[in-house]
Amino acid sequence: MSQTRFVSTLNIWILLGVTYLTLSSCTSSLTAPDVRTPGTVVDDVLIQQRAAQLLKEELHHEKDERIRVSVFNGIVLLTGQITTEERKQLATEVVENIEHVRAVQNELTTDDFRGVVERARDSYLASTVRAKLLTAQDVDFDKFDVVIDRGTAYLLGYATKDETDRATDIIRNVRGIKAVIKVMEYAD
Repeated sequence: MSQTRFVSTLNIWILLGVTYLTLSSCTSSLTAPDVRTPGTVVDDVLIQQRAAQLLKEELHHEKDERIRVSVFNGIVLLTGQITTEERKQLATEVVENIEHVRAVQNELTTDDFRGVVERARDSYLASTVRAKLLTAQDVDFDKFDVVIDRGTAYLLGYATKDETDRATDIIRNVRGIKAVIKVMEYAD
């Protein structure tokens, strides 16, 4: 009986090992590698968190302000709404002084406050754009990030000029996109 129990335990361990190897290979084939190094990805996350925190502390967000911070390879994109041009400039200055920030593109607007419907439309457009880029045969989705604000698509990433142009063409052809602004670093 003890030999039967040993064989059953061994079979379970073999089955678990095979399952682990099978599932781990599935996830690695489904998750394409990021063009950034792991250290850069961590830096980008830390920059994004620090920027959001400092903007909240320094600007004491007013009721009609909404600031979104996006980071790719140390390049920071600020989108959303702010009440005055002076506060917009202050937002740039706050973010520029964060460690590992290489550049800041401030696309904050001082337009009227946007409601839930407009923001939901942008979320829908972002999902549509990402799906189109993900399924495109000639675009490496992992080289890009897309932010949509007021129907304008901001394309962030690190790619060749040709790859960026292909991604831009795909984005431009999504119904509801008004413009595409590239916040790119080009590979040689």
